[in-house]
Amino acid sequence: MAIQWPLVLFSLLAGAGGAMLAFAGLSQLLGGSRTVRRRAVWCALALLVIGGLCSVAHLASPLNAISAVTNLLSFSGISIELMLLGASFIAGAAYLVLTREEGRDGAVRVVAVLAVIFGVAIGFFCGHGYVIDAQPTWSSETLPLAYLGTSLALGAFAYALVAATAKTPADGAANGVAASAVELGGKLWPVVLVCAVVDAVGILVYGLFLGLDVAAAQGVLFWGGAVACGVVGVLACAIAGMTALAAKAPAPLAVAGVACAAIGGVALRMLMWACATGYIDLFSHGIPSVMLHL
Repeated sequence: MAIQWPLVLFSLLAGAGGAMLAFAGLSQLLGGSRTVRRRAVWCALALLVIGGLCSVAHLASPLNAISAVTNLLSFSGISIELMLLGASFIAGAAYLVLTREEGRDGAVRVVAVLAVIFGVAIGFFCGHGYVIDAQPTWSSETLPLAYLGTSLALGAFAYALVAATAKTPADGAANGVAASAVELGGKLWPVVLVCAVVDAVGILVYGLFLGLDVAAAQGVLFWGGAVACGVVGVLACAIAGMTALAAKAPAPLAVAGVACAAIGGVALRMLMWACATGYIDLFSHGIPSVMLHL
């Protein structure tokens, strides 16, 4: 089956945006820099918008886009994705509005909790919509787990990059050191490592579901993209973040993590399409009406 690039980009970018939003929410709850949180939320909103535009591009026509919006309550895979996309964007926008001034701690904490929930959920449900019987190589809960893991890893390293490039002595970073030292109560890199582990587990269990012979038949895509970058590279960067290297060079480390997570995330999605075996090509002519419950 032909790789549907708008959907590849939508799921990864929107999922990563959701993960960045979730990290900002955690920072609000656990402690960190207000400057970093606001910058991260702006980046998250940009990723959600770009991802949404990619999704619209795949709908093929304005009529299909309108149909998708007007059938949100069908609770199809697409409608759930759109609802979470909108909910995540609203949560991010509300956070930016509420944090423009001090004295709204209660409301901000509520929004932070919602940001964590919506941010994690969108990464999972971007993959769950593909779990259908018509494609045996997709019909497994290991697929949304892999989608979630790759989204979390990319969003985690992107958040770490934002933190690494911000020097905010007024927010608690002593002597102007990188704000990553105080993010998430000083536990930024341990949380990044958790996301990297989820990423690695997701990719590996989906590969095992496909069967190593099937996955390995894709050669460079599986071993080079998904395994070498998405598993080994991501874990190596996250583990390095637990050492003194993270304090000395957090930005290059975060950049390397973003690169590995992005390559691994794209490779995982390409692998899914390349290994599709269903007898009906549901995606060859835009979004089918059955998925929109029309």
